[in-house]
Amino acid sequence: MLIIQPHRPLDRRTFARGTARKLLLLLVCARGSLQGAQYHIDPSAGDDSRSGFSPAEAWRTFQKPNSMTYQPGDELLLKRGGRWHGTLHPLGSGTLEHPIRLATFGEGPRPAIDGGAGPAVHIKNQDAWIIEGLDLSNAKNSGQDALWIWAEPRRPHYRFIRIRDCVAHDAGRSGIHVGEDSYGNYDDVMIEDSVAFNNQDSGIFIQGKDFGEVRKLAIRRSVAYGNGWDGIKIYSGCDSVIEHCTAYRNGWKQDARVGIWCWNSENMVIQNCEAYANVTPCPNDGGGFDIDWSSVGCVIQYCYSHDNDGAGYLFMGSGRGFTTRTVVRFNVSQNDGRKNDYGGLLCYGTLQDSEVYNNIFYFKGSKKGAAINFRGEQEAGYPSNVRVFNNIVIAEGGRALLRLALRAAKQNNTFDFDDYFSTAGFRIVWNDKEFSDFERFRKTTGQENQGLRADLA
Repeated sequence: MLIIQPHRPLDRRTFARGTARKLLLLLVCARGSLQGAQYHIDPSAGDDSRSGFSPAEAWRTFQKPNSMTYQPGDELLLKRGGRWHGTLHPLGSGTLEHPIRLATFGEGPRPAIDGGAGPAVHIKNQDAWIIEGLDLSNAKNSGQDALWIWAEPRRPHYRFIRIRDCVAHDAGRSGIHVGEDSYGNYDDVMIEDSVAFNNQDSGIFIQGKDFGEVRKLAIRRSVAYGNGWDGIKIYSGCDSVIEHCTAYRNGWKQDARVGIWCWNSENMVIQNCEAYANVTPCPNDGGGFDIDWSSVGCVIQYCYSHDNDGAGYLFMGSGRGFTTRTVVRFNVSQNDGRKNDYGGLLCYGTLQDSEVYNNIFYFKGSKKGAAINFRGEQEAGYPSNVRVFNNIVIAEGGRALLRLALRAAKQNNTFDFDDYFSTAGFRIVWNDKEFSDFERFRKTTGQENQGLRADLA
């Protein structure tokens, strides 16, 4: 006999409690699957036969971590105060939502890795890594970067690298290097709060493949000093920034090096930075800041350059590598151009359609230079259609306030609303003529119709 139970109304509170429990269980399970695993390395108390899943189960050497392929959300953690010799080359890629993190655990100084003949940390053809809190170095004769991240050719680019609070020093090549001259291909790279010093080549270097720009790059609140080549630089970058950084005493090994600069870049901003005491062992560069060869729409602003061998601000193209629509503004140059024929500002080669305004150039450097200097060469070309206005220009001891090479004076470069100060011997060299009288200079050249002269002597 079939018995039909009478219908009971649904208890809404019971249903709500049961549903909430199920949803909470699903969320906990989902969160657990997205967080990934934690792996630990401890060079003193670790053991490679363990699981690595906790500080008590930590590995000891890099043999086990280098054999692993890590998954999105995983963390590889090095014991603070620990030291290792050799290359850490973990495998695997994260995702933008769940990157893989290489960082630290415990208390004490940064964990230190000496890569010896190789990089201290090496990432190759891998997406989405965060690297933070490490001390990295290798042998000075290794020819290797301390932290080297690079990719072979691929479309789309590899992406998402975050480097934070790292120290890279005494390397046989660069301290922190993302990219490679014929490869590169890393978009969305951020290097922050890091220091690179005493490296044989550059301090901090983000590099895209030549003429294949990488996008969305940033170097912030970082310091580079005592490096043989450049301090901080970006090659072939687009929509990028270098800000709140300092570079000093770089360039001792090779000429054509600068404290902070970009090359073959588009929409790059260098701002709120300081570069000083950078040097050159040869006739070229050794300056503070630079927008270089084949750059478009780049800006240097709110920066302080001082006591550099080369130009405070180098602003240049060369030959077919035109630099266009770029700006140097709201900066200070003090005591730059100590060697060769540089100055506070050097505009050189095929620089076109650009502006220099609202800067202060104080010059007491090489007598061959000038506070503002325009020059070029037959092969490199000469600046054209550059507007210089609203600057304060000061020269010490009879040095030139303004110097334009013969060809540069005929390329529609214009000067107006600038204030000129000389401590002694007012001098402007325009084309093949030298002027000690400001009014005569204005009448002869048609320049500085609204400009001012105020001698301090």
